[in-house]
Amino acid sequence: MIQADDRPAATDAVSRFIGDVSGGKAGPTLVVIGGLHANEPAGIEAAQRVHKRIGDGDVGLHAGRLVSLRGNLRALGVEASTPWLRERYIDEDLNRAFLLEPGPAHNGSAEQHERDELSGHLKSIKDCTSGGVFVLDLHTVSSESPAFIALEDSLPARRFAARFPLPKILGLEEELQGLLIDYATNALGCVSCIFEAGLHDDPRSADVHEAIMLLALAALGMSGRSPQTLSGESALEVVSQAAAGRQDHFYDVRQRVEIGAMPFEMRLGAAAFMPVAAERTVLASEDGRELKASANGLLFLPNRQPSPRVGDDAFFVIARVGSIWLTLSAWLRRRRAMHAILPMLFPGVRRRKDEPHTIVVAPEYAAILRRELLHLFGYRLVRWIHTPYMPWHARVRGVVLGVVRSVFGVLRFALRGGEQAALPNERPTDWIARRHALDLLPSDVHDLGETSHDEG
Repeated sequence: MIQADDRPAATDAVSRFIGDVSGGKAGPTLVVIGGLHANEPAGIEAAQRVHKRIGDGDVGLHAGRLVSLRGNLRALGVEASTPWLRERYIDEDLNRAFLLEPGPAHNGSAEQHERDELSGHLKSIKDCTSGGVFVLDLHTVSSESPAFIALEDSLPARRFAARFPLPKILGLEEELQGLLIDYATNALGCVSCIFEAGLHDDPRSADVHEAIMLLALAALGMSGRSPQTLSGESALEVVSQAAAGRQDHFYDVRQRVEIGAMPFEMRLGAAAFMPVAAERTVLASEDGRELKASANGLLFLPNRQPSPRVGDDAFFVIARVGSIWLTLSAWLRRRRAMHAILPMLFPGVRRRKDEPHTIVVAPEYAAILRRELLHLFGYRLVRWIHTPYMPWHARVRGVVLGVVRSVFGVLRFALRGGEQAALPNERPTDWIARRHALDLLPSDVHDLGETSHDEG
């Protein structure tokens, strides 16, 4: 931990702006951010390459505006023998500092200053742009993993993500508060995605990020199609190879485990995207205690940072989402009538007062697949409680009891004038779910034209 007196201040020696260039015609704005974590230099290097190639005429920018920014300037200013051996942050993780709801008073941490400056730049860029704004947050990982894209599960974000042959991770913003992409999406109305390219210290990670930037420029109609990286490789092929055979697969986050004590260490055999079994697969240890997965699925983002801290992510568990489910959810979200009658379709669901696109769910009555059904209809969980893992016989018993409770709930609510009358006040145990903000915008706000991959 860097002491307060040793914290580097913002300096003019390193500019926040890597580059800012516009094409000859109007078009969308692409904002690229690298180095949000100071030990992840690949995104900055990739942005520098692309801007230099545009300046040299090697890459043509025909329309729109490309802005590339450095993330955590203060942490990037800390000297280290190699960039990937820097601390990720100084006082707190910058990618958890962009809270949508008002938080505690500004405590003067280095990252809160960084957040204020960076969000100010993003707002300024958005305010002076008439077209759509797309944000790429470029990262690398501490453990061997396929490259992937993480996005909010809105239809515009899905359409944009379909341009990249990478595994796509949904629901990260429900598990993590204060993500930059969450702020850019829900406070500013941008289509925003996280791209993880590979290991911190792998030179290939910068190549993958360069290819991602080139594909984004082509997808948005800002540059020519079939772009090539600086080394002459097809950008599409570079990204496809980095996906390690999982391109175009969708996954949903099922569990996040936080580091609760030190020392912390991942198990040697714990590899990204390996299958895990709830309450059986030991993945890490902290303070001498075993940490197991509590959900079935695949291991995601195992933490092998050289200096992990209490409160950091230990690991996640994800599960595959089928194409039929994704297609059905896209169809349902476009049906306005379905959202209007949703509180009448499911027991224990009522609309939040004065918020037409927010619903309140009584979990004891909406007892079956409540999280999955809310996602199906395009609702993001704002407040909710993880259902603990249960063996199959306990799940069957729970489903039966849930059906019985739901039936009696429907009858009880009908006798009392409906859910709104029977449950007039919001309770601390109620779940809160809100429609994705981008799904409520007109369809042409983030129009991409013809896509190269199916939406799901």
